[in-house]
Amino acid sequence: MRRFLLAILLFVPFSGLLAQETDSLFAVKKEGNWEIKYTVKARENARMLSKRFYVPEGQMEYANDEGTMKKLTEGATVYIPVLKENYYVTRPGKFSGKHTRELYYRANSKDEIAVLSNSCGVTKTEFRDWNALKGNTLKAGQILFIGWVRMVVKDSTEPATLAAYPAPPKKVVVDTSNTPPVPGGLDSIYNRQTNNGLNVLTEKGTAAFFEKPGKNTMYYAFHNEAARGSIIKVYNPGTGKSTYVKVLGPLPDTKLYANCIIGISEGAKEALGINNDTKAWCELSYAAD
Repeated sequence: MRRFLLAILLFVPFSGLLAQETDSLFAVKKEGNWEIKYTVKARENARMLSKRFYVPEGQMEYANDEGTMKKLTEGATVYIPVLKENYYVTRPGKFSGKHTRELYYRANSKDEIAVLSNSCGVTKTEFRDWNALKGNTLKAGQILFIGWVRMVVKDSTEPATLAAYPAPPKKVVVDTSNTPPVPGGLDSIYNRQTNNGLNVLTEKGTAAFFEKPGKNTMYYAFHNEAARGSIIKVYNPGTGKSTYVKVLGPLPDTKLYANCIIGISEGAKEALGINNDTKAWCELSYAAD
């Protein structure tokens, strides 16, 4: 009877066909236990992840390198323990189900169904039913469903969400109503996009500079938040100079832009009063969508 109920109640996207790597949770096996391999997003910290996945901070610290956990950086990899307190092998009820996510595992060439099912706490038959497996053979890279993990969902209206996710960046309104827009070029486009500076977001951090081939009559930039085609006003507090750049797209995933908030074409250096430095501290402002 238990096996029959599991086959009915535990229906999932078999064999991970619907498990998208961009938004699905994947676990790895460490010393016989499941741990979620998680990539840190912007402005996240250890306490948020602890609250989100119902894992004590001490358990998080034990599962990871001390240096990594001391100050999490965007793009860092952390391991989140899967414990009896936050793991389900039966489909959660209607209420609890709103606060859970499916958990997946990518098989390797040495994996066996007997071992994986034992790690999940279910029988081999139940594990095969979960993943629509007809035999005991697994392929390297095969995506397998391994249960549900308890977590605070981002769109939840509950107070717990406030502690589990970064707060949206605050919109900073700059009153430039008495400053007439500068005609022509990127500055006038910036004024149109930001309603003459009344609707802007501001950001501070390091800028990297890149070569833009060909003859360019304007300056370009890579930025993760501003939309393509947006104009960003860049101010260098060290020199007191500013300029405007047009966004080409998000920051490329290369070492040049590590720990940077923006990439700016090389030609803008002179306008910002920067000499031979490859990076510089800047303050940005751009239209708030």
